[in-house]
Amino acid sequence: MRSIKWKLIAMYLGLVLIVMIVSGTYILLSLRNIEIDKSRQRLEIYAEKIQEQVIHGATEETFQENLQKTVTNAMGIQGNILNSRGDTIATTTALQPPYTQYTDQAILFGMNGTASFSSGKKNTDSFGLLKEWLSYAMPVKTDDGEVAYIVYTRLDAGDMQTSLNETTKTIIMAVAIALFLAAIMGYVFAQTLTVPILALTKGAKNMASGELKQSLEVRSNDEIGQLTSSFNHMAAELRKNMSEISKEKNRLEIILHNMSDGVISFAKEGELMLANTAAEDMLHLEKMDLDFSSFIKKFDINTGVYLDMGDEPSKKVTFPVGKQFIHANFSPHYNTKQEMEGVVVVLQDVTEQKKLDDMRKEFVANVSHELRTPLTTVKSYTETLMEGALDDRETAIEFLSIIDSEADRMAFLVRDLLQLSRFDNKQVHLQITEMEMNSYLETIVKQYKIHAEAKKQTFFFQPCDHPVVIFGDRDRVGQVVNNIISNAIKYSLEQAEIKIYMTEDESWYKISVKDTGMGISREDLPRIFERFYRVDKARSRAMGGTGLGLAIAKEIMESHKGRLTAESEYGKGTTMTMWFPKKRPILEYEQEDLLE
Repeated sequence: MRSIKWKLIAMYLGLVLIVMIVSGTYILLSLRNIEIDKSRQRLEIYAEKIQEQVIHGATEETFQENLQKTVTNAMGIQGNILNSRGDTIATTTALQPPYTQYTDQAILFGMNGTASFSSGKKNTDSFGLLKEWLSYAMPVKTDDGEVAYIVYTRLDAGDMQTSLNETTKTIIMAVAIALFLAAIMGYVFAQTLTVPILALTKGAKNMASGELKQSLEVRSNDEIGQLTSSFNHMAAELRKNMSEISKEKNRLEIILHNMSDGVISFAKEGELMLANTAAEDMLHLEKMDLDFSSFIKKFDINTGVYLDMGDEPSKKVTFPVGKQFIHANFSPHYNTKQEMEGVVVVLQDVTEQKKLDDMRKEFVANVSHELRTPLTTVKSYTETLMEGALDDRETAIEFLSIIDSEADRMAFLVRDLLQLSRFDNKQVHLQITEMEMNSYLETIVKQYKIHAEAKKQTFFFQPCDHPVVIFGDRDRVGQVVNNIISNAIKYSLEQAEIKIYMTEDESWYKISVKDTGMGISREDLPRIFERFYRVDKARSRAMGGTGLGLAIAKEIMESHKGRLTAESEYGKGTTMTMWFPKKRPILEYEQEDLLE
């Protein structure tokens, strides 16, 4: 009975059964009442006939004879004449006394002067058979109003009951046939309702399991048909919405997994909800499978960061991961009821930023140090001269010579700083010309040969076997070459060998300066092009260097669309290589002029 189909059939059969029982009962009662009324009329007519034909104008002695002559026991009706005491004095059921004595409620009413009818009284007939009777008692009064006789008639109700029983059987048969037909009609009716409902149920289950591409057949135009149409419309709209949601989800996943920033999402209970590829790479994890507590502990993040942040704003923490520095922004997110649902962590790799920040601090410190030393010297010697040393000519000249030297040192420093500033601000415009490097380098080597010989160093140039023409600013290229050669001579010991040679490939001319000097350690080599960075700070300052020469040389090479690289082995020497493109480079300010 869990199916609505069987419930409908049961309800339909119950309704038909109730209607048939009620209508059948009503019919039976109506027929019984009709039959009883007919029988009553017959009994009344029969009693009146006995009164008129037997009692009227006759004596008691003739009642029996006259009753037998005038009235016969027709259609099962019995006629009796009773005296005022209820004793039978004449009857149609017997020819002579003793007569049957009757005890009937209708007789009692007749003895009291009232005609009465009674039904359902069971009694025996003249043959001693128990039957059900319909009886009628009518008083016959004298002129004084006294009851003289009682006419008592009876009718056998068996025929009526038989007729009613036959009618009852017919009604029962009709009920059975009606129930059978009702069951068939109810089944058909239930099918018309349940088949579309079952189809809708199956469709809903399929939809719940993810099968959205379905359309149900609309079998009718009634409410069920309208419901099926609505279901098909809902399925179509759901397919459309799910398609949009899927596209949006894919778009978000693509954005998340292609973001340079790492994104991690934790639920309110601490379990991991989402982590993109960038986050796993930043944290050096093959797969992010940490909950919030494990994440905090593993990377030793400040305990001030906790999961249930409530209404607090986002918190920012920077922590190391290996040699990297990761900046994490912890932000809570809420649902539509403004209840916190979890925390989103956005990770940014700030290693380069921190490195640049450290370099900036170091640069400021170096500039301050480089300026403070000559300024302190100038101030000290100036104060000494003002206090009386000016009168000593030799001392004054010596002091003034030192002040002049320190002023030159500051001037060189400021010049180099201004030059770097112009490179940073793209304010340097190169005068590009064709330069034949064999002859150009031979000239520079001749200039520095005397310095190398002073330190007993072997200094030579190995020219290329064919002309090498580059495109560059002669003064700027000379500045780079001079810086590299002077460094090679300056930082190489006596008896060292310094060699200049050229190589090439498909795209580049490479000019290399190789020495057998002290070399540069592996830790210092990546930083030699940083501003103010010195491998041997004390020795560099003693030789008059500002620590900006290689930084400027690198900027000049990059402005020529070239490169400056270094290879070195500590204790064995260094090779500095200048890379010039074979094709004439288009500089940035030239590109701007072309666009205009």
